[in-house]
Amino acid sequence: MNRSFWSDVLRDGALLGLAMALSRIIENTLQLQSTMSITTTYLILSLEMIASTGLFIWLLYRFTKRRAMAADPAEGFTYGQGLIYAFMVSVLTAVLVGLANTLYISAIGYQNYVDGIIANMESTASFVASLDATGAATQNYNQMMDQIIETIESTPCPTVFDNILASLNSYITWGTLLGLIIARVVRREPKF
Repeated sequence: MNRSFWSDVLRDGALLGLAMALSRIIENTLQLQSTMSITTTYLILSLEMIASTGLFIWLLYRFTKRRAMAADPAEGFTYGQGLIYAFMVSVLTAVLVGLANTLYISAIGYQNYVDGIIANMESTASFVASLDATGAATQNYNQMMDQIIETIESTPCPTVFDNILASLNSYITWGTLLGLIIARVVRREPKF
């Protein structure tokens, strides 16, 4: 892999990473600091996640296609080259999103982060309880929520490595799955 490959990966991974990091910050802010009703918050959060997913797919496709179009026509652009490119851009994206998440947690403070998660869970539990006419499901749900909250409160602050690893898990999985399709679409046969 030549220098052009790595410079393209760095450029495209940084752009996609910045877009997805901004999306992650918006999602965190909506979940942890929203003063809107739970249904409004989740509606906006759902729309943001759909937009973020669409943007990820579109940018990954666009960047991989641009790389394919820049390839020497005599050599073409193989399926493997497209898959590796999409994978590497996804890796850099994941690293940037993990760093952004670490900075976000540091900026608001870990205890505020945990308190926001717990407040969000409690408002969700109240909403679920309002839907349960008999109360049977609410009791089981509350027991489960108590266990989850206890686990969250006892979990130490994630390190930079923890955040990057969590992002890698997600972005590598989706980047590779999408890369399998995108690489098939953008591949070019060599022209002699």
